[in-house]
Amino acid sequence: MASVTVTTSEELKAAQEAKVDEILVTGELAGKLKSARTVATLGPAAIAALSVIALTAIPSGGLSTMGLVPVAALTGMEISAIIFVAFMGITSIIALFKDYDVEFTTKGAKYKKRR
Repeated sequence: MASVTVTTSEELKAAQEAKVDEILVTGELAGKLKSARTVATLGPAAIAALSVIALTAIPSGGLSTMGLVPVAALTGMEISAIIFVAFMGITSIIALFKDYDVEFTTKGAKYKKRR
């Protein structure tokens, strides 16, 4: 499959699982991914802190966000990006930035599969 355009996190996950060569991300999702790209460069302690937030935020519907401020300080990420990463899945975000080269534009983002 050569290229696919996605606008939702579900479509993005499906494109990743299908190992699509090129993923064009448009709309609000592109902005969220741009904010979340920091997660791919984090160390083990920051990843562990994000994992704890993800494990507590999802079952509570995002209501247990008391730990977001220290995690934001530790990771240097915005709170909205941390929430997005928690719901999208840390491993999915890391895999996306590991497996694809990304180019952000004013129209969205283009992810090309690394060879």
